[in-house]
Amino acid sequence: MTRKHLSASLALVLFIVAGVFVATHIRGAIDTDILSLLPGDAQDPVLADALHRASAAASDRVAFAIEGGTPEARRTAAGDLTKRLVATGLFQPSSADAESLWKWIFAHRATLLCAKDRARLEAGQGAAIAQESLLQWYAPMGIGGSRLLDADPLLLTNRLLGCLVPSNVRLMPDPSAEIVSGSIGVSAYRLDVQDRIGAVLQDWRARTAREGLTLSRAGAVFHAAYGAEQARKEMSVIGSIATAAVLLLYWLMFRSLRAPLIAVTMVLYSLTIGLALTLLIFGSVHAMGLVFGAALIGMVVDYTTYYLVTGLGDEKRTREERATHIMKPLTLGMLTSVGAFAALLFFPVPAFRQIAIFGGAGLAAAWFATFSLTPLFEGGAMRKGPGATWIEQTAGRFLSRSPRPRTAWFVLAVGVVLGAASIMGDTIDNVRSFQAPSPQLAREEARIKALTGFATSGSFFLVRGASSEDAISNEERLLATLEREGAVENVLWAASRLDPSMASKGGDVHLIDGRLLPLLPKFVEQLGAGNAKAYAMPVKAVPLPSFAASLRGQTRGIHWSIVPVIGNPGIGKRTLASEGSWQFVDPAQRYSDLLGKYRRLATYGLVGAVLSTGLMLLVVYRQLSALKIILPTVIALIATPAVTMLLGLPFSFFSAMGLFLVVGAGVDYAIFQWEHPREGGTWTRVGIVLAALMTCISVGLLGLSSVLPVKSFGLTVAIGILLSLVLSPLVRGWRYGASSGEDHER
Repeated sequence: MTRKHLSASLALVLFIVAGVFVATHIRGAIDTDILSLLPGDAQDPVLADALHRASAAASDRVAFAIEGGTPEARRTAAGDLTKRLVATGLFQPSSADAESLWKWIFAHRATLLCAKDRARLEAGQGAAIAQESLLQWYAPMGIGGSRLLDADPLLLTNRLLGCLVPSNVRLMPDPSAEIVSGSIGVSAYRLDVQDRIGAVLQDWRARTAREGLTLSRAGAVFHAAYGAEQARKEMSVIGSIATAAVLLLYWLMFRSLRAPLIAVTMVLYSLTIGLALTLLIFGSVHAMGLVFGAALIGMVVDYTTYYLVTGLGDEKRTREERATHIMKPLTLGMLTSVGAFAALLFFPVPAFRQIAIFGGAGLAAAWFATFSLTPLFEGGAMRKGPGATWIEQTAGRFLSRSPRPRTAWFVLAVGVVLGAASIMGDTIDNVRSFQAPSPQLAREEARIKALTGFATSGSFFLVRGASSEDAISNEERLLATLEREGAVENVLWAASRLDPSMASKGGDVHLIDGRLLPLLPKFVEQLGAGNAKAYAMPVKAVPLPSFAASLRGQTRGIHWSIVPVIGNPGIGKRTLASEGSWQFVDPAQRYSDLLGKYRRLATYGLVGAVLSTGLMLLVVYRQLSALKIILPTVIALIATPAVTMLLGLPFSFFSAMGLFLVVGAGVDYAIFQWEHPREGGTWTRVGIVLAALMTCISVGLLGLSSVLPVKSFGLTVAIGILLSLVLSPLVRGWRYGASSGEDHER
């Protein structure tokens, strides 16, 4: 077997293995969490873990409101919906949380007090508490049951439930609606989870349509499903248009069905290998990574394009000669492009790290396939089509010009002016602007809030401690501080209310044993029933309810807890001034601050990317004049933000990330201009025009996305690539370096 056939066989085996891996691992591995597009906080791992825990806790909760029809129809429909959701194995109704909460409070009824009853016992009002319990037993709608008389005659469990459940949560919702609520046991951002929940709701609606019932939904899973559906549509539109553009351009260039088929094959080859490696490393891929993969079509097909256009000229060359003609510039271009993708790995954004692997592996695979498979599939030189002729006579002629030095300096000056203007332009870091929520979901969530009084919590206090006991004590001090400030009503849940510190437990037991339980014998005598030794009986240990346990964690030896709050986030500003044990966290503001920080770092990092590219060029060409190869790209980098701002798109972290790809991909055109400056490079210039055109179309189509990060990324790359191509003749000015067998001017 020849070396040529060996490399082709290796490429095919690699494709088959990657295809099988993707087919068996892609289901359930697509992430639609918008938080994956946000940077993490490596400087504070405790805060990073707390943010993740708070996000997961908030995203797990779902609620449904069934309205219309008759009360009986609503109750029946609610029971049917609950049954169907539970049958998926994904849903746990709130009744399970209520049961675990009841068991916990019952087990601790004689050792736990809420703040209100604690204050009353300290004031000597134990008899008043006992009298209130007696009235509850004798009330017309009072509580009954011999088991409760024997176990909890003072109704301490009910008292705790009444004062520990947040006041903003209505235990008795509006009677005109049936409420179904609970939690999703797995990530709400998995596509298969969204599809299964969506299928249940669709089937339920179809079955109840004739009964006049309406359904309102609340929960992150529905917002994620909306975002995923938008991503699917965008991916379909972008991929379809990009593929159609590739087919049309190839037909116009080569007048052959074989050429576009080769292009599509190379695209599938590259994307399959890139996706397989991404799944292998990360175990999942973000939906925006797939959208980017659709845009990557125009980039990975460039290498095949460069090879095919070498067969368009009048000079007939062998496959080996054609490969040699583009080997050096194509390899150098691939390395700079992969290096640009690799730069994304240094930024703590999960989705961008996936894109780095996806794009880098895809481009490397495209390079390998170009030299191993394309010559075998091509079957000889391509025919020159009308598109190739038009590019040769228009864009090709423009790119073949050699600007004078004064022209280069003028263009550079214009670029600097535009760059200075962009510095004064608008920037955007606010994560709330990333994606517009579904108006329908917003109306439904508002309706559920009106019916139940419940609002999801975004902000929270993060409490820290050297030990678990220390963290709990600090949380209790926080609650006391909020009580003094009149802001305790904003607290949704606090684990220390159910599981207080040892000191608080001791104090509660002392009050209950000393000021309440001595009244029990007389209470039982007045009631005429009950067990005077009820609270001395041992109670089976039960676990802390999962929703409360999830509010606590430990990171690198630091114990912490989350105290979710609702309402005005400003309540934290007054309590943070002199207290280091807790901090108020607004996740949206936190992520916005991080985005601003990394936007600035990414901008500085672009300087490093340019320097590293220049160093690579010096190593390869060993002459200082080769540094002017990066001049077109540098001008494109400083001018692109100004152009995007003129289009109404402020500069963001994701714009800066797009410029990294401009560094890697945009320099390719200047490299080819440097390598083939004479007439022998005519068809090379046709190739770079076609390659840039397809990249601008495919990546530029991301500008259609409704997600701001994707929109910014796509338009920035497309504009930067276009400017890099238009400015590439600058390397033809002044003098040429010797390369690839062509005689260059000295």
